Formats: sequence, C-alpha cells, structure tokens
Amino acid sequence: MSHPATLADHHNCVVDRIDIYETILGNRRAPRTERIEALKFLVHFVADLHQPLHAIGEARGGNDIHISAFGETRCGGRPCSLHQLWDEGMIDHAHLSETDYAAALEKFITQNSLQGLPPGIPAQWANESFRLAHQVWLREGDAANEDYYRRNRDNLDRRLALAGFRLAALLNRALLN
Repeated sequence: MSHPATLADHHNCVVDRIDIYETILGNRRAPRTERIEALKFLVHFVADLHQPLHAIGEARGGNDIHISAFGETRCGGRPCSLHQLWDEGMIDHAHLSETDYAAALEKFITQNSLQGLPPGIPAQWANESFRLAHQVWLREGDAANEDYYRRNRDNLDRRLALAGFRLAALLNRALLN
C-alpha cells in the first residue's frame, strides 16, 4: 500500500484499512490520485470482507484446502480450493450471466427484506464472515456438490447483496458528508 497514511500505522488488518481509506476518500483536500486509490481499495476490501474465507486464517483462508467442485478437481487450470469455490466457483455454478445474476440478487434482496438493514461497521462484517466461514468449511479432499451449493446459495447471495449495500453506504458517508 503506497499511501503515506498506511505506512505509519503498522496495521495489516482489512478492517483498519477500510477505515483509513474511507477517511482518505472523504478528505476533499487529499490529492485526487490518493482519493482514487482509496476508492479502488475500498471497493476491493469491502467485497473481500464479505467473502467468508477472507475472514479466517486456517489453511490460508481455505486456499490450502483442495476439494472437488461439482465433480472437477481442477478449476480454471489449477487445483480447486475451498477459497476459490467461494471467490468464483459458486457464482459460476449458477450458470447465469452477470445481468441475470444481478436480477436474481435484486429478487433475493426484496424477498429477504435486506434493503432496510443498517449498514453496520467493518468489524461486524468481518465477524459475520468469520462465523460463516466455520459453517461452510470443508476438509481437504471433500466435495462441493449440488447439495453443498443448495445449502449455501442463500449465504452466498446474502453476502454479495450486503457487500453492495454496505459499500454504497460507506461511499455515501465518505463522499456526501
């Protein structure tokens, strides 16, 4: 991280980084390049914090847990991992275009009344992901099959929807205040 404010704090925690970059983004006196960098990091970090395996240290967040995913042991030319399953494999398994997936998420949001939830704070988001990571954890050699997908599809969609709402709230707070 090249921003001067991140060099002195000696934190390597995404929750702290979100707070730091929100402050930089909201600082109208900060140089434009720093605010743009802050925006990029915020989008990335808020998304990462909602992917459950980004909030757990075991097996490098599931990267070292090799699984079969929907009958395949190789995913995108490399061995399938639990982390990769949650980064992209479960979304890909829906077999929806980006537009159709977004429409499905909108329907999920309405059906589950997610619009009115308070945004919370990054530490809360991390704790939610940490708890979920333990619920969705697979062991080395396990299989993520259709049953696993069905059991966890709502968890996946909820995390994606909340990430979007929470990012929007964070950006509004930083840029409109």
